[in-house]
Amino acid sequence: MSSVSKYYAALRSRIMDEVSMILSDEEKKASLRDPHSKRAPRPCGLTIHTGIGCTMGCSYCYIGDMGFPTSSIKPYPLSGVQLVYALLNNKYFLPGERGTLIAIGSVTEPFHPAVLGKTLEYIWAVKKYLGNYIQFSTKAYISMNTALKVAAIDPGISPLITLVSINYSRELERNAPGPEIRLESIRNLREAGLKPVLFLRPIIPGITDKEYAEIIDKAAEYRAVGVVAGGLRVTPRIINNLKEAGVDIRGIERRLRIPIEKMREGVQYSINVADIKENIAAYTRRKGLKYFPLACMANIYSHGESCWRMISMGITDTVKPLYKPEKDAVEELLREIGCHGGFKGFSNGFIRISIGPKCDKMLAGEVIKYWFRACPVFTGS
Repeated sequence: MSSVSKYYAALRSRIMDEVSMILSDEEKKASLRDPHSKRAPRPCGLTIHTGIGCTMGCSYCYIGDMGFPTSSIKPYPLSGVQLVYALLNNKYFLPGERGTLIAIGSVTEPFHPAVLGKTLEYIWAVKKYLGNYIQFSTKAYISMNTALKVAAIDPGISPLITLVSINYSRELERNAPGPEIRLESIRNLREAGLKPVLFLRPIIPGITDKEYAEIIDKAAEYRAVGVVAGGLRVTPRIINNLKEAGVDIRGIERRLRIPIEKMREGVQYSINVADIKENIAAYTRRKGLKYFPLACMANIYSHGESCWRMISMGITDTVKPLYKPEKDAVEELLREIGCHGGFKGFSNGFIRISIGPKCDKMLAGEVIKYWFRACPVFTGS
């Protein structure tokens, strides 16, 4: 295997030279000040913000606790080329098809009319200059015209359409389009040649667990290719919002690791919904749809690939080959990025690795994950 670090460095340098010629010094400085140039990636990839704020008014939303506005939305200030420049200066971002996955829609509604133009601009810029695989999540109505525009820019893009409840949608998501409208988005995206996936997230105990079969049935009817199920994170503010929306929170309370009265303001606490996820997975497969435990898997699948975990689950109808993470290759890659580590085994899509205390675990994890399409599990040296 040729030098992986040299591959990424050469690609980064080539793209940097290209976009540097387009931007002014002031535009470059703005990019370097922007959080996209520093933000650590999430498990689903690096989150890209095409807007600031959201007006959907969802009771379960956590962006208010993160400091984002919940009553207004405006386009993100960077241009598409500035975004590319910012990403290239992020030490954890790996460019290219074997690079960092990109997730749009984590803290805003990317297809809201106020930011739609910026979303399309960012998708275009990433596709043109970087080539990284993009995924978006949305509750908005995507018309046939918009679906065709998106597909023309990036025919491999991975759409996630969020649907949490049919019967309580208005109470939970007071300003969001209704379920039937979102289902129409699925149909339009599929007819445009994309692979839309139902995003059954967050799973709200007492609601989603009672409705998931109906929701999945509807998604299948509108031609979704699969389902991603995701957990719920709550804060004291979210708990109060859910109460005000009429949700019986006793199911949530039973699954919290600490009593509600001991929760700290602004801190997000994960709710254990593993049992509900298992039921959703089983039903999804019975319906003949693909079940993706993680959003990143839907992104990889949409681009004609599998990762090793997907292969272990039987999701193998893709065309691109994978590099097998063998001992010498993994340890060579670690050495290239200045890590002293040892290969401890590989099974079911997980690479077990020991690393020393001076190793940049985040960087090592990103390079291992994206080059080998496998999940690294680190232990002490």
